[in-house]
Amino acid sequence: MRVNEVRVNKQFSLWQNWAGILGITFVFIIQMIWVPHYAATWDQVDFSLGVLHFDMYQMQPHFPGYPYFILGGKLVHLAVEDPVKALIYFNLIIYASALVPLILLMKRVVRESYAIMATAMIYTSSFTVLMVNQPMSEGAAIGFMWWYIWSLQMAKRKNHQGFMILPLFIFSILLGTRLSFIILGVGILYVMFSKWKKGLLKKMDVALYLYIAVLFQLLWVVAIVISEGGWESFLRLALSFTNGHFQEWGGAFSASDLSLFERIIKLTFINTIWIGGLNQSIIQFIIVGSILIIGWRTKIDKNDLTTLLYLLFVSYFLWALFAQNVMKPRHSLPLIGILLFLVVITLFAKKQSIYSFILLSCLLFSQVFLTSKLLYVNKSEVPASYQLTHYLEKVEKPFIVYTWEETRVMEYLSAPFSHKKVQSYEVFLLDSRYYHNRDIYLTNKVVEGFRAQGVSIDEHLKVEKDFRSNDLVDPIYHDITLYKWVKNSE
Repeated sequence: MRVNEVRVNKQFSLWQNWAGILGITFVFIIQMIWVPHYAATWDQVDFSLGVLHFDMYQMQPHFPGYPYFILGGKLVHLAVEDPVKALIYFNLIIYASALVPLILLMKRVVRESYAIMATAMIYTSSFTVLMVNQPMSEGAAIGFMWWYIWSLQMAKRKNHQGFMILPLFIFSILLGTRLSFIILGVGILYVMFSKWKKGLLKKMDVALYLYIAVLFQLLWVVAIVISEGGWESFLRLALSFTNGHFQEWGGAFSASDLSLFERIIKLTFINTIWIGGLNQSIIQFIIVGSILIIGWRTKIDKNDLTTLLYLLFVSYFLWALFAQNVMKPRHSLPLIGILLFLVVITLFAKKQSIYSFILLSCLLFSQVFLTSKLLYVNKSEVPASYQLTHYLEKVEKPFIVYTWEETRVMEYLSAPFSHKKVQSYEVFLLDSRYYHNRDIYLTNKVVEGFRAQGVSIDEHLKVEKDFRSNDLVDPIYHDITLYKWVKNSE
């Protein structure tokens, strides 16, 4: 009986390893093949232009410059002409490299024979893969995040003090790629505190490592300062960006119309669980629920890694809740990655039966299918901002269009018509007088802004055309309505 059981377990291990390898390989191949060339949002244009010419005063890219991300894009740009594709390929390289720390971490909490398939569950996550296949720094940052978590675990386990240098260095690369991940620095403090509590670090050692951490961060900060003409220019840019991010357009708590309860619901159940964890799929919800029901008595063994992950999850959750734009699911990527890791190790904690293996295989391959479908849409569907620009290019009569952030995309596409960004109704009224002999168009974001200012303009609006694209690719500008301004004389 035992011989048969061992044989079955070996077969499960072999099948699971191959299932994981096939899932990872397939997703990586289509990631490399289905690479879009669109810079469809303000931030994407910023990053793409930064590859061509780095200048933060021109928002190429915006503060704080994301130097490691742009540097990576520039290196790939030597072989790939399109700056959008160069950034995406850099994301793909870094994200694929994260398979190494993911597998090493997974082997510490699940059976070694389950590690590859469990890692595949995380790597092939639809929304995360979608974000990797966009010219945004989150894709590379997620890859570096897993290297950073692995380095923290390594430093925590090893008694030799030299291992503390590794997470300090990787954290510098992480912040130089995506500064909004700064709250994950609590992991360094946690490891230092744990080692100090065990007597492995003294107070002077802690001070020394904190000093080294600052020096590592200064590697990219000083480089940005020099490129922008000194500390005065750098601080001016920093204050300008911080004011905009936290008070005007960034979507932080102080700038949001959502209540605290609404932000919690949006961040937790919509962004992290439904979009990030379940890939907006009822089928995946049923499969995950079935697996959890089968193994409902299984508990995750508490260890240093799970404690670290819980700490990072809670810290970033609070950070995302109060300091990030919850309307953009990409700001939840660290939460999605960590939650997936914790759920996956729960799914694989129990010894596998034929039923659980079938369910886990169905979960993996349904996720691979959903990821493939989303990547195809990302590659083939024309973004709404591009549709709008192409439509206006065909308008023959002289006109001007007033937009919000869409004008950044129009500039990137070298649109041959007049377009202006406007946020104030008074400014619009004053400026539009200079174009009394032209047709005037407005986008829905401009109209919504005017209405928020208490202005009633419905009598002057006529719907010209609607433009639609995938809301996951661009959650803010996936639905654009173009209005024609009807003058009083008309």
